[in-house]
Amino acid sequence: MGISGNETRAIFEKLKEIKKKNITSSVKTKEFVDLFKKKILPRHPPVLAEWFRRMFCEPSRWFTARQKYIHTTAVISMVGYVVGLGDRHAENIMFDMKTGETVHVDFDCLFEKGETFDWPEKVPFRLTHNMVHAFGVTGIEGMFRLSCIATMKVMRNEKESLVSVLQAFVHDPLVEWAKQERRSSNLDRGRQSVRNDATTIMKDKAQRIMKTIEDKLKGQMGKHSYANLPISPSGQVDKLISDATSQENLSQMYIGWTPYY
Repeated sequence: MGISGNETRAIFEKLKEIKKKNITSSVKTKEFVDLFKKKILPRHPPVLAEWFRRMFCEPSRWFTARQKYIHTTAVISMVGYVVGLGDRHAENIMFDMKTGETVHVDFDCLFEKGETFDWPEKVPFRLTHNMVHAFGVTGIEGMFRLSCIATMKVMRNEKESLVSVLQAFVHDPLVEWAKQERRSSNLDRGRQSVRNDATTIMKDKAQRIMKTIEDKLKGQMGKHSYANLPISPSGQVDKLISDATSQENLSQMYIGWTPYY
């Protein structure tokens, strides 16, 4: 039983009211979680597992399709985390109806851009209760966790090669970021001055982005690491899965991201 358009708007208004309240962040989080658990999740039971059963009727096809779904979800989750891929709402994740693999689209929101939204993204990748239920009885354990760890190990072992490739991608959208910075700063000191400012902004932005990516590939997770020391791939994956499935984080996602699907 889903939520109608009017109900969605009513819930979103309630979320905005909570966000505007002059209360401590811990109290806000509790109110977000209560609304998410009591009003939203009960109306959206997991259905993806049933879709797999109907699309892949033969046991062998169903098993193979589910394996590919789990593997591809694990890989894109880890890769997406490293490059800061956001905006993973339901319309940006598709399924191959022949193989069961996940297919992601719209890669405009990269390099932690989601954290700058009016409703900052709280999760490292999409891993809602609907997706986890479709993994089967082991849920996030077993195949999914092992695939995540294997993917993270490969990326960390090939860190130098990956960073060199990402350098080109990092510099591609920086002109747009520089324009945004110029508008926000109201720079008006002549074309040459603006050009110099833009160059400085681009260099600083690139350095910050590459530092963030390199830290992730070293196993450094900022406040989640003791004294910012690197942690093992399994420890890193454990923290990421915990953040992605946390109801505290999901309840504070923008309603259009559909954290309940």
